[in-house]
Amino acid sequence: MRGKICTVLVLLILTAVLPMAASRCSAKNRASQAVSTADTPENSKSSDEILCALTAGLYKNSYSAETVKATAILMNTDYRAKPDSFEANDFLYEENASGNMKDVYSEIRKAAESVKNKTLRKKSEVLFIPFSETSNGTTYKNVNYKYLHSVASPWDCYAENYDENAECVGVSLSGIDYLCKNGCSAEEALLWYLPDFEIQTD
Repeated sequence: MRGKICTVLVLLILTAVLPMAASRCSAKNRASQAVSTADTPENSKSSDEILCALTAGLYKNSYSAETVKATAILMNTDYRAKPDSFEANDFLYEENASGNMKDVYSEIRKAAESVKNKTLRKKSEVLFIPFSETSNGTTYKNVNYKYLHSVASPWDCYAENYDENAECVGVSLSGIDYLCKNGCSAEEALLWYLPDFEIQTD
């Protein structure tokens, strides 16, 4: 008889305790989810900081000031068009900069801020523009980006990282740099690669 009473008591205790435990576990899960999403760049940083971080992520010491502006316009366009396409290591925030990047970060910020309201658009639509370090002398068409055309990029052969097997779709960053260093504005250099686009200011 005592055994039956003990069993009943244990069952009653478990019935009371299990819902409380489940409630605490679900609360912990919700808290953990809240913490993880708060750390994403778009939730924890301003749009200016994000644009600067993306521009800094592509920066090279050899780039001209106009090249940095062109890069910022490209990044502004791509982040607005497809923010989920970027990964954590694409962003270089000032607090994570080291060495020479610390010294030039203010210049990158200045360039990014000067074009922060500019985006590349085709028929007023902001579209994702793929890019590569260099091309093999021409850019290619791609079924995933039917709104882009092939254009000549012969100056890529002067780039240190020139690769005759490179297949660039969209924009060649070394090509942009060459054009900017030879008299083109950031906007003119970008529109060479994207002749069907225009640059609009919000």
